[in-house]
Amino acid sequence: MIFHRLALSATVALAAAIATAPVNAAPSVSFPLASCIDPAIAARILSGEAMRASSAGKSAVPALAPRHPSAASAGAALAAEAPDVIVEALFLWKKPRAVEPEAGALAVYNVLRAVGSMQGLEYWSASRGRMRLLYEYSSLVAGPDDRTPVRDTRLPALPVNAETLFARQRDLSFGDNVYKISLSTGPGYTAQHSTNLTGMRYGIVPVASPGVVNVRLLVIDVDEGLIFYTVSSAKAAVLPGVRAKLESSFGNRAEAVYAWFSRELAKTWPAR
Repeated sequence: MIFHRLALSATVALAAAIATAPVNAAPSVSFPLASCIDPAIAARILSGEAMRASSAGKSAVPALAPRHPSAASAGAALAAEAPDVIVEALFLWKKPRAVEPEAGALAVYNVLRAVGSMQGLEYWSASRGRMRLLYEYSSLVAGPDDRTPVRDTRLPALPVNAETLFARQRDLSFGDNVYKISLSTGPGYTAQHSTNLTGMRYGIVPVASPGVVNVRLLVIDVDEGLIFYTVSSAKAAVLPGVRAKLESSFGNRAEAVYAWFSRELAKTWPAR
């Protein structure tokens, strides 16, 4: 569903390279940008442009997903969910300096688990012509039914197994919600998947039931930098106006989260 037929062989080749990489050398696997992204799109993000795409209804499918095995698994999950709304964003973060791959991967992983640092995050509102607060509150919490705040911590090494965290975030559009966040890392990539554990509302209007809003984030190490790809989806049969608000919120969030990721990673990127 994600890939064009001609891209399939490239994905298979990447999968083969990853499969044969030693586990303790997993973070060192990287590839040219053009092996993961259509050349025309690669040239645009290489120049600093951000790409964005959205689709809705029965025809909702991803259009910007990298040609990478980790993106293929996300695509399979999306197909199974059959969402009504999909919004994607694609960026390229250029490394300020070359570092050991494992050190760079650890820096990325620790930024993605630092949920508390997202509090106060803003985004540009085109309709209002000004910056607007995205997350009034953001914190890790003790569990799905325990909203006791948990401070962000930095791991000293990449975890062997996938990690599950819980977060509480309050935004100005969809209120106060709890999310389950799954983090994993593999050869040349780090993945994050969050899903809502509480029902979401836009004002008094129900927007989504628990478990139907999913945000998948993928960071892929390539020769030219780090691909930052997000795909947000929801299975929410809502009025067209509310659906448009949901699509807009997904897009605004993606751009704000990339700005946050870029800022925090620049602060913590390892020395040579």
